[in-house]
Amino acid sequence: MSLALSLPIPSEAAQLVLFAPYCGGRSREADLQRALRLVVKGSLKGRRLLQGGRAHPFTLSWQGASSPLELCSCQLCFSETQVPIYNFDVSMHQLVNWLMACPDLGDQGDLPNHFWSWLLLGLEEHVSDA
Repeated sequence: MSLALSLPIPSEAAQLVLFAPYCGGRSREADLQRALRLVVKGSLKGRRLLQGGRAHPFTLSWQGASSPLELCSCQLCFSETQVPIYNFDVSMHQLVNWLMACPDLGDQGDLPNHFWSWLLLGLEEHVSDA
């Protein structure tokens, strides 16, 4: 029999202090607050804009991490299928950085181009750790 340890979710102020060194420091605090509020929801619905004005609706969801260096499991599916097309694990601070870079977080916005380059082409962006 295993006992599952359930830790409380840190307060928003504590999360800001925890993630700031990995996410641009205090100079990006407003973006970090916005991203951390979205992290709690566990998913982002968006639209990947294509040339010619078309867009592909998608859902990115995540679970399993609450601190910057922990890995979180992510699933990306396009709305037409609702079947996960991509499953991947990234550090929580990387996910938060991507969410911070969303110009219109939440209501049908798009993830930043460097996310799509990483996912589709395997191009690594330089991410500095604290």
